[in-house]
Amino acid sequence: MLKYYNELVYFVHKMVGDKQYATDIIQEAYTKALETSRTTLIENERAYLYKVAKNIVIDQSRKKKETIPYEEEEYTIPAQDQPEEIFLEKNNQELLLKALNTLPKRSKQAFALHVLEGYTKKEIAKIMGISVNATQKYIVRATQKISEYIEKS
Repeated sequence: MLKYYNELVYFVHKMVGDKQYATDIIQEAYTKALETSRTTLIENERAYLYKVAKNIVIDQSRKKKETIPYEEEEYTIPAQDQPEEIFLEKNNQELLLKALNTLPKRSKQAFALHVLEGYTKKEIAKIMGISVNATQKYIVRATQKISEYIEKS
């Protein structure tokens, strides 16, 4: 976890404007992360530390009733590259894969070819040796089953 220390200090320093205060916040974030790691598996330590540090800054600013002098667009990386987004995207992909694995073979194949690989229904029908209408039914059923699985999770 220590390999993220410098980037976390920089991240928090840009929010609070005081390097010493930023290091104090990071120490608190590491303490909370270590306490949590005793009882819970932290899959993405970097994302977790960023989230904890950001929450500490927000909590501290609320206690002091001050605003954070921080221009998010100026100091952060694009949303898709932020640790939180990477973590969420990874979890969404894992959930989709789990949902796909619950489908019958033909539905899974039709859905994967259409949604993940971009084939048209006509192309899928030819690949699978079925009618376009049957392909449509497999894709619709797969989509419904995946939606149901994700809602339950």
